[in-house]
Amino acid sequence: MVAATSFAGAQDLNNNAASHGGDSITSTAGPTDHSVVVNRLGLRYFGASSLPSLAVMGGNPSAGAPQTIHTVGLRYWLNGGMGIEAGLGFGFRSASSTTTTQTGSTTNTSTEDDPNFFGLGLHFGLPVVLAEAKHVNIQLVPYAALAFGTSSITTGEGDNVRDVSSSAVQLRAGANLAAELQFGFIGVPQLGLQAQFGAALALNYFSALAELRRNGDTVEVSSTNFTLGTTLGPHYGLADIISGSISAVWYFGGAPGR
Repeated sequence: MVAATSFAGAQDLNNNAASHGGDSITSTAGPTDHSVVVNRLGLRYFGASSLPSLAVMGGNPSAGAPQTIHTVGLRYWLNGGMGIEAGLGFGFRSASSTTTTQTGSTTNTSTEDDPNFFGLGLHFGLPVVLAEAKHVNIQLVPYAALAFGTSSITTGEGDNVRDVSSSAVQLRAGANLAAELQFGFIGVPQLGLQAQFGAALALNYFSALAELRRNGDTVEVSSTNFTLGTTLGPHYGLADIISGSISAVWYFGGAPGR
């Protein structure tokens, strides 16, 4: 009785998949999910870049809290083996702080600007399919990414007014090995879930300048660093792995007849 019930349940699962335009997850009949999204645009998330913004301490500029730029863009498969993808991201921040002091019947209010921030992110990649199965394909994705941010603020009063500005640049070049699962077995081959890891070379540059308006005296700081390593791990928690290596892609257009 138990065996018969389980067998019937399995038949119902496969019949439901077929009624929704899909097939069973173990089926190998018909075209692969990847083949039906060739020559289609896909929307995907390319990740985040963290750029230092401006901090001002005692009139001297330095790198402050990082600002994050998330990059989103499009993928297009030129044929079954090669695609092209590009993404754009931007971030903006403008803020001020207000302090109110009550002394007896006297109220004093002062407002100070915080450093503003504007950033742009660009991503370009060339995914290549290494292996393909019914619902999964394995890709090698060489890519290059550029992020740029600028921050500024005017501080002080009278003869002590300073114009302070900074710029940050992050350049990455590398390659990811990615596995993409498409959900054709439930009738939605347009939806893919991609997990990836890889290695990259990154250049990070930050510079800041503070200039005293009264006489043009300046204070300048800068830093440059190179890093080379894997883009995932070690010692990452589950949240870091999910946010850093797993993303979704959606290919436009209806599900084709299977």
